[in-house]
Parts: sequence; structure tokens; C-alpha cells
Amino acid sequence: MPWANIVEEIRSGREEASELLYTAVLDCARPHLFQSVDPQAVEDHIQEILLIVLSAVRRGDLRDPLCLMGFVRTVTRRQIAVHIRRTIANRRRLISVESAAAPMAPAEQSPDVRLAARERISAVHTVLGHLRARDREILVRFYFEEQDPPTICREMGLTATQFRLYKSRALAKCVELSPRRRGAVQSTKPLRIA
Repeated sequence: MPWANIVEEIRSGREEASELLYTAVLDCARPHLFQSVDPQAVEDHIQEILLIVLSAVRRGDLRDPLCLMGFVRTVTRRQIAVHIRRTIANRRRLISVESAAAPMAPAEQSPDVRLAARERISAVHTVLGHLRARDREILVRFYFEEQDPPTICREMGLTATQFRLYKSRALAKCVELSPRRRGAVQSTKPLRIA
């Protein structure tokens, strides 16, 4: 097709030239659009491309009329890129009902659970601070460091009976000193030392 003649006729306002351009845009852009956009939106994108090309031609922005189809291909690629960016942005903004209902982080990482854990740890430290050094060491080594009773007995110079006796007395003292027992903390969960 004589693109230079079509460009001149469009600039002079002849509608027949616009119809020829529409046919050329349709043939050039449609295959690319079908590969990249929703099939129902192809015609809308063709209209947008035609309007962009027509306004550029009428304003005289197309320097070389022989490059008309190259310009149409460039506008088509840019419109496809704009469409893809919009689609990505929309997908980021939209959240499905299923994903909105599901927790984003595991329950043990929620602020409430972490706060409750810190409060329990603080209470345990407070209670342990009120014990005798020997009783505190037995509980810490057994429950927190998970050492076995024979190792604790050997390293602390205790018999197995002494170990069990001191450990049970220390646990009883912890229950007695626990904030929940004293009414300081109103929690439904018992104070766990283990």
C-alpha cells in the first residue's frame, strides 16, 4: 500500500484513508493482541491503537510516512506492555476470598502469641529467681537444658533420691510462687516450666 499517500489523505481529513488505516492496523495488530490480551478485549485495543496512530498522523508526529506500519507495530507493542502492567497491578490489588481467610503467618508467629510467650517466660524467670540456687539449677538443667538425671546427679553430687526430692519440692515452690496462683495474671493457660 502507498503509506505516504494514506498519511497525506489522513492529514487532509479524508475518511476513506482512515478506513484503510483501520484495515491495516487490524491486520498488523490483531495477531499480536490475540497472543497477549484477553480475546474479548482485542477489539478495544485495536480501537485504542487506531486512535493513537490517527492522532499522531494528524498532529504530524509521524516524520516518515513510509514508516507508518513500523509505527503501528511500536504502538501495538506499547499497548500490550501497558495492558500487561495493568493486569499485574490488578492482580496484586485483588485478593481472593480464600487467601484473605487464610492466615498469612503461622499462628505461633502472631503478635498475641509472641506476647503471651514473653509474658510466660518473664513469669518463669521471676519464679525461678525466688528459688534456692540448687533448686533453680536442677530445674534449669532438667527442663530447659534437657540434661538427663544421672548427669545432673553426677555433676551436682546428688543421689537419685535427692534429685527427685529437690526437683519435686522446687516444682511445688514454683506452683506456689506462680503469678496465676497469686492472682496476678488471669490466664487460662497454666504456667509451664517444661
